[in-house]
Amino acid sequence: MQFFKKKEIPLKEFIPQGYVDIHSHLIPAIDDGVKTAYQSAYILERFESFGMKKVITTPHIINDVWPNTSNTILEKYKDLKDTITSLGIKNIETHVSAEYMMDDLFFQRLKNKDILPLSKNYILVEMSTFNAPINLNEILFEIKLEGYTPILAHPERYTFYQNDLKKFDELKESGFLFQLNLLSLSGYYGDEVKSFSKKLVNHEYIDFTGTDIHNYHQLEVLEKGIDPKIAKKVSNLMENNAIFS
Repeated sequence: MQFFKKKEIPLKEFIPQGYVDIHSHLIPAIDDGVKTAYQSAYILERFESFGMKKVITTPHIINDVWPNTSNTILEKYKDLKDTITSLGIKNIETHVSAEYMMDDLFFQRLKNKDILPLSKNYILVEMSTFNAPINLNEILFEIKLEGYTPILAHPERYTFYQNDLKKFDELKESGFLFQLNLLSLSGYYGDEVKSFSKKLVNHEYIDFTGTDIHNYHQLEVLEKGIDPKIAKKVSNLMENNAIFS
């Protein structure tokens, strides 16, 4: 791959063959993701053409916003699978999990063992982009007590941590793994997040990657790609997702 001859490296040129996307919003009308199964199908077809092997869709679970349950997610995922099958999309695997806001509802779901893991014991969690939960340590204790390993979604978007990498050290040391949004490197969330994303990659904080795709516009941004100066490192990081195959 020629990483230094273009202004941007398109996704299809740096994505590892057999990549597994562990963060997406492709179940229709369950959160702020796609609106129809046909939109999901189109995105999956494009992902398939890039060489992706598997997509794990992760609808939000947020108290008072999208209080989804494992049962409602699984039911809607079955409907999506039926549509995908009817459209002949069969060369890309799909799986379902969730993106859990670390709030009181998540705490309750942990206690009730109402959790959909990404794979094995891994779960995808997030926090508000404005501030961390005041009981973060307590939540982490409960996550570990139930036998799960938390993967923190898009740490690059938590602006309250951007000026203090020691906070990320503390999160790492406490047991969090980090999942970077590829959209962040594409500049979708702005230059500040893009720059901080590169910093986290260069300082080797990132464990996994994901698209966090919600719609067609984000697909277009993803396809355009990222800075060639960091594409090789990101491509190597994307290889880590193979554990979710």
